[in-house]
Amino acid sequence: GFTNIVLIVLVVILAGALGYFALMKKSPTPVTTLGTPSLSADKKSIVADDKVLLAIDNDTIFNWFKTKSQLCDGYNLTSTPDRKTFCENKTSFKNQTRFASVVISPDKMKIGFTIESDTLTPDKVVGIFSRSANTVNLLGSYYLGNQFIGFSPNGTNFIYQGGCFEGMCGLYVKNSETLADKASLSDSESADARTRTATFVRWISDNEVEYELGSELKRASF
Repeated sequence: GFTNIVLIVLVVILAGALGYFALMKKSPTPVTTLGTPSLSADKKSIVADDKVLLAIDNDTIFNWFKTKSQLCDGYNLTSTPDRKTFCENKTSFKNQTRFASVVISPDKMKIGFTIESDTLTPDKVVGIFSRSANTVNLLGSYYLGNQFIGFSPNGTNFIYQGGCFEGMCGLYVKNSETLADKASLSDSESADARTRTATFVRWISDNEVEYELGSELKRASF
């Protein structure tokens, strides 16, 4: 009768539900993994998953060299025959400039890089690229000794070498997300008063590093 029909319908619904959950348990939703960024063979771009994430002639990079590197200011603009073309033509700029190195954050969402150019080689500038925000930030000046070193174990902070003068450099720690200053490690805040180079040794934690100042081993917390 009617009761039997209701029971049959309930059994069918229950069997369908059990089958559905069993199927979902056996076939979990695949997890999408980000490809690890790397430097292209010609060192003109940073790529991942067959896509260019950042090219050396990115507007931010090109305009920084043009307006803030001092390579294109005053006398520097006419100091060599090809400098004006380097400063005003992206093709010429790209031909003469490259990523010297890249460093990837643990979550693969931030990329630290060092840029060099045929112009005033071996001077370099350090920067960081955020994949999520699609933003590029260049840090410090264009000078000999600048180098992006690496991210902390969890990627919260990063450290780079900069503030160099006559081969004497300092170490700088910044927050990876906000770029807020966390630490400045050297024997003098004034670059031209430095007598020793601060050399990174290792991360002790996300908020502590070990470094050498000359021959002296030191630790800093921030």
